[in-house]
Amino acid sequence: MPARDAEATLRDAVDSVLAQTREDLELIVADDGSRTPVREVLADVSDRRVRIVTRSRGGGVSAARNDALRHARSALISQLDADDLWEPDYLEAIAPAFDDPAVGLAYSNATILGYPTGHEDYIRDPCVHPLDRFPELARVNPVPCPTATFRTRAVRAVGGYAGWLRSAEDWHLYMKLAAAGWRFAYVHRRLARYRWPEPGRGLSYDTRRLERWVAAAHLAIVLAHPGVPGTRRAAAERLRAVVRGVFTAAPPAAPE
Repeated sequence: MPARDAEATLRDAVDSVLAQTREDLELIVADDGSRTPVREVLADVSDRRVRIVTRSRGGGVSAARNDALRHARSALISQLDADDLWEPDYLEAIAPAFDDPAVGLAYSNATILGYPTGHEDYIRDPCVHPLDRFPELARVNPVPCPTATFRTRAVRAVGGYAGWLRSAEDWHLYMKLAAAGWRFAYVHRRLARYRWPEPGRGLSYDTRRLERWVAAAHLAIVLAHPGVPGTRRAAAERLRAVVRGVFTAAPPAAPE
């Protein structure tokens, strides 16, 4: 769980993890240079399953996620931001997907909190999920961020999160896993709650900034995996959008 100046939501996010019906878990909170240290915000949390790793200078969400990844000891790892929440049975529902050794990533539907028009269902149509093949995966990010769980060795084998990316690092990782041959699994239940970005909270609120990072992520996939179908076209479309200053189809995919 990366956290930077997330005092308003951090405790709720942590509590949602500690309330899981599966108790065999470890929560690693990566403090990315918060002005009020995470250790102070969570000072009254005495649960031994919580570990805090700290960097004195903020390196961005990717660097914070990688800090946590380096300390992870479990065969499975999950990503949850400090402003999102899990339902109590998230882990219990998602873990069985990894009984299939081909699965490197499992995800679910989610409830959207604070969407401008009041829409709550992140994924309306489950028929295209799991979406783990190109070119479709290069066109749209199918995974609600707080619902993703990975096989740890799969993430480490592809190099973890791209530390240079300041946004879209999750989508970039999903594409790297798919390019490496890992399959995805999908559970069509709202197992997490995603807070819609707003000023001062949520990196994807600035859509023009996000589009630039999405374009960079796609270019990186093209360079690393030039033969993957659809990535060149997707990268070109993203670059044209950046030049036009138009936001086209950013993750998270906005509900219809």
